[in-house]
Amino acid sequence: MKINTQLDKILEKAWSDIPLNREDCKYLLTIDERSFESGLLRAAAASIVRNKNDNSAIILGQIGVDVTPCPGGCNFCTFGEDHTDFKESHLSDYELEEKIRDFCKYDDLYGLYLMTMHTYDLDRFLQTINKAKAHAPKTTQIWANVGDSSLDAFREMKKAGVTGVYHVCRIGEGVETKLNPDDRIQTMKNALDAGLELYTCCEPIGPEHTVDELVDNIFIGIELGITQHAAMRRVAVPGSPLAKYGQISELRLAHIVAVISLCSLTVPTMAYMGVHEPNELSYAAGANIITAESGANPRDNQADTSKNRGMDMALCRKMLFECGFSNIRKGDESKIPLDLDYLIKTDSLV
Repeated sequence: MKINTQLDKILEKAWSDIPLNREDCKYLLTIDERSFESGLLRAAAASIVRNKNDNSAIILGQIGVDVTPCPGGCNFCTFGEDHTDFKESHLSDYELEEKIRDFCKYDDLYGLYLMTMHTYDLDRFLQTINKAKAHAPKTTQIWANVGDSSLDAFREMKKAGVTGVYHVCRIGEGVETKLNPDDRIQTMKNALDAGLELYTCCEPIGPEHTVDELVDNIFIGIELGITQHAAMRRVAVPGSPLAKYGQISELRLAHIVAVISLCSLTVPTMAYMGVHEPNELSYAAGANIITAESGANPRDNQADTSKNRGMDMALCRKMLFECGFSNIRKGDESKIPLDLDYLIKTDSLV
């Protein structure tokens, strides 16, 4: 079968480490995810990513440390103040320590996210960081997933031991949320100016979003200079206002993962590509980050997502093994061979 000339040229650019532009990205996103061309695109992205990183993947953990009815008011999030059933709560020291212990039992967690709502108490969050640093292995990086924050706030987090920040200017920001897109982007710049790594994502992707919307969102992170990019489909959480639109398939999500991988891997600081929620198709399309989750989760209506949508460490290891990765990297970039013996050792043959 003859390959489309435009696709052939774009893939040649990607193989040659030449940055793809917005028009390239737009064209790739118009390809039908059920087509031969999409299969070729996904295979190319996976091969390029794996070659760059010695066929390694990383496991992240995320702990939702605070729950409040959130003034961000995101129509896709279970915590939006206008539609949430959640009441304010905060993890106790014991609960935090227990969750960290579960994540870090075998010292193979690359990074630990501590997640708050959009508005949060900085002093309490800094205390949480200090507790996490005290209980996590030195090879596990501590990261923040917080609302819009000042440069000074990020400097305090860096001083406390945070390595990087997850932050996004989401699709529909300011329309499907009560937040200002300019504030979101400024927060991302604040994180970088504070000397922190920036992790972002094209999210939350729904069936109604256009290719142009996706391209604009993808290039926010590329143009700022991210260390991690990702794609996340919007979950149709019952009770959230956007649930009526449904959600895209995992195949479409994998196609988008492949496109973002090829468009962002030439960013000098870019190292890893994520997908939410984890699925095998996306790990065969360029993704090499998997996330175990516990505590509050904006895509879940359960108080502790580990009892519902969230994956645990054992399931994460098993999925990466089944998707053919050879190594798990720790936060210091050292590698652990991911083989059957390791799955047995870590009680991951689930």
